[in-house]
Amino acid sequence: MTQAELTTRGERRKARTVAAILDSAERRFLQYGFHGTTVEEIAEAADVSVGSIYVHFQSKEGLYLALVERALEVEERYMDEAFRPTLSLGQQLFAAGWAYLRFYLDHPGYFRILAFPHVDSRPEESLPFAAQRLAERAEAQVRRVAGIIELGVRTGAARPVDPYRAAKFMWGAWTGVIALNLRPDRLRLDDRELKAVLEEGRRMIAEGIAGMGLRNPDGSLRPEFDEWSHTYNGNTERKGESI
Repeated sequence: MTQAELTTRGERRKARTVAAILDSAERRFLQYGFHGTTVEEIAEAADVSVGSIYVHFQSKEGLYLALVERALEVEERYMDEAFRPTLSLGQQLFAAGWAYLRFYLDHPGYFRILAFPHVDSRPEESLPFAAQRLAERAEAQVRRVAGIIELGVRTGAARPVDPYRAAKFMWGAWTGVIALNLRPDRLRLDDRELKAVLEEGRRMIAEGIAGMGLRNPDGSLRPEFDEWSHTYNGNTERKGESI
């Protein structure tokens, strides 16, 4: 066997080990939280040695960060689909919201990790090693939406609003409403009501932010804009838990 073949074989073995560890960590962290999970439990579930985890991830914190990056990569694929250059500014704006909803419905565990990293932590047990990375990604998402709104304001497609503040409101509102689907009490929204509430919010935002470039002479929204942003959420069926 050549050195190249040995290297490839070793790389495949390493990739399988890393994947097994991450899969095990994902299940344990999502079920028991960061502080309720031990490296030994992850290793046992992955059928690897504790040493393997430290070799590949250096620490429990490093393993959690790797899981965060995995979740971010999945989320980014959904969001990139929304920001296609073939879509108009208004279409991209609402596509981002519905893509975020689809990401949650398909991967509720990843959504929890990214949106609520401290859900299992007491104040003295925060996750500062993950907080900065998650804040950077959230800021990037907000800036991306703000860029669309800013361009819309300049071209007349959007009203003269503060792009960054409007984007922060939209991101925060969408995240907050989706989070109601996770509540255990009477405030919980089931999947059907969740989409209905987001649709109502979509209508309110569309009416409030659309400029004259997206309106008819009588002030109503142009049919192609309103119909598209209304129906884009049709493909939002839950595929099942990802954990």
